[in-house]
Amino acid sequence: MTTTLATEETRVATITTGLDRLRRSLHTGSRIAAPYRAAAEPAWHSSYVAPAAERPPVTARMASFGYRERELHGRADLVDDLAMTGPVRLLTPDGAAALRGICQNLEASAVHNDYVVSRRLRGVESLSPFVHAMVRDPVFLDTVSRLVGVPLIPHPLRDAGVQINYYEAAADASRAPLVAKWHLDGMNYVFTMTLSDHAEHQGGDYIYYRGHPRDFASRREEITAQGARHPDVHIAPFQHVGDTMFTRGSRVYHAVTPVTRGHRITLAVSLFCPLLGDQDENRFWHSAPDDGLVRTLNNWNALRRAVRRPASYCRREDIPIRPLARRSAARD
Repeated sequence: MTTTLATEETRVATITTGLDRLRRSLHTGSRIAAPYRAAAEPAWHSSYVAPAAERPPVTARMASFGYRERELHGRADLVDDLAMTGPVRLLTPDGAAALRGICQNLEASAVHNDYVVSRRLRGVESLSPFVHAMVRDPVFLDTVSRLVGVPLIPHPLRDAGVQINYYEAAADASRAPLVAKWHLDGMNYVFTMTLSDHAEHQGGDYIYYRGHPRDFASRREEITAQGARHPDVHIAPFQHVGDTMFTRGSRVYHAVTPVTRGHRITLAVSLFCPLLGDQDENRFWHSAPDDGLVRTLNNWNALRRAVRRPASYCRREDIPIRPLARRSAARD
C-alpha cells in the first residue's frame, strides 16, 4: 500500500557504522535532559486496552519482503513469520489520550542524538509508572501476543524497550531536520504508536522498504536519494492518535521523513519472545552509541540471563508467565 505523497522533501540518510559507532559509544552523559515528575501521571488500568481490532489495512509476511523459509524466526512448533501489520488500536481513546499527555510531559527529558532518531527518550519504562504497568499488564500482553502470533513480554533491554520519538519542523533552514534515519532495529517485535493526529503535522511519514536488507544495501544510494518516492518504499498509513503498526524492526528497513510543519510524537514499544530468546537480534554495538559502553554492558548481561532462564526473568520482573507455560519450565 502506497500513500500519495505531499511535496515535502523525503530524502533520509542511513545510520553510520564502523568507527563512528565506537566513537559515539565512548560517551558517559546522562540519558535524560531533565528530571521527570512521575507523581503527576494518571494510573494505568487494564480497561485502557482496546477490544480486538478488525483486520488491519496492512498485513505482510516475511516472504513478501524477500525472506526465504530458512531465514525466518521461529521453530518447528512455533511459526513466526509476520513482517508487518497495522494500523491497529491497542488502547482505547481514553488510554491513548492519557499516554499522549504523559509523553508530552516527558519531552523536556528527551535528548538530541543524530545516530538514529534525532530527538528521543530511551528507558521510558523506568521513568513512567503508567508505561511500566502497561507493558506488564496481562491483558495488554495477551493482545499484542495474539496480534503477532507468539507470546510476548517486556524486553530485558530496558533502555531500548520503550522509547519516545519527538519530531518538529526546523526553526530555520540552517538547522538539521528531526528524522529517523534508515535503519534496522535490534528488536524483533516493535510496536510504533503515533500520539499525534496526522492533521497536526506535515511530513514525518513512517516509511519502509518492501524488500530484503541485502537488496536495500545494494540499492542504498538510489533508495536514500528518492526516499518515499522510490517504488519499493511505502508509507505506513498512520492517521489518528493511538494508531499502531507492528513491524519486525530487525528485518525491515524503515525511517521517518522530516516534519515540515507542526509536531509529531511516537511511542515505540519493543517486546521479547521468551520462547525464541536465542533468536533475539540485538547486537552490542547497536545499543552502545546511544547508551554508552558501561550501561550497554550491564544491559547486555541482563539480556543474556533472560535468554538462558526466561521464567526466572519473568518472576523476578513481575511479568505474567502464563504464555511461557510448559515450554520454558524445562529450561529452568
